[in-house]
Formats: sequence, structure tokens, C-alpha cells
Amino acid sequence: MSALVKKYGRRQDAVITDCFVVMPEGMTDDEGNRRYCKIENAAWDTGATNTVIAPEVVQALGLTPSGKQALSTFGGIVDSNTYLIDLCFENGYRIANLPVLSGEDYSDYDVLIGMDVITKGDFCVSTVNDETIFSFRMPAQGITIE
Repeated sequence: MSALVKKYGRRQDAVITDCFVVMPEGMTDDEGNRRYCKIENAAWDTGATNTVIAPEVVQALGLTPSGKQALSTFGGIVDSNTYLIDLCFENGYRIANLPVLSGEDYSDYDVLIGMDVITKGDFCVSTVNDETIFSFRMPAQGITIE
């Protein structure tokens, strides 16, 4: 599989990509289908420990909570429901049964991709000639920088 790559054409202040949030394997709706949402504004957030999905995504997929966890936000610590999802990307990468958080609507993005995903691969953001390029590849290939 090739790396997930996005060229923005200008300098960016955020890394935003598309992704798919899918019901986890083994879970279906009443008609036997695995529902999914195509997300066009997933932000890669190195300041987030966990991946977070918007309440609208939870509702659209009909997800049921798998537990609760404390979530630290700008407004303080809040209890957040946890869910299991499959997180998929257009290049074929799939992270199955990923535990994610959701709660109050505190973000401009439908998905915040946190370090729980970023540390599964090689994450690179580069800006050359005022053009930002993002790439992510799984599994990490362990490049050593001297």
C-alpha cells in the first residue's frame, strides 16, 4: 500500500484529510449493513492523545457506547463516551476496532485524529516553497536521522 499523501498547494496551519468512519467489524444496522460516514474534515492533531469523533458521527452510525473516559478539553475535564470504530483512509489503510471518544461538540472538525493513530506509522509534515505536504504511512519504516 502506498502512503497517504496530501499536497495542499499553499502553506497550511492545519493538516486536514478525508477519512471514513465505519461501524466496527461484527456490528451492523437493523438491515445487516455496516454503516459508514465519509469525513471531509478530519484534523490530524498531535496535541490529542486519543482520536475523537463528533456526536453527529455517532448518531449517523447508530453507535452504542462501550464505556466512559475522562477527556481533557480547553474548558476542563469532561466525561466522554467511548466507542469502537474502524477508521479507514482512501489509500486503503484501515485501523480496526479503534477506541475513540465523543462527547460535547467542542471542535470544528468531525474527526480529530490523535496520537493513538499517529504513532501507528510515520507522520510527516513538510513545507517547501510555501507549499505544505503531508504524508502518513503504516506501518512505520523506522527511518533513522543522524
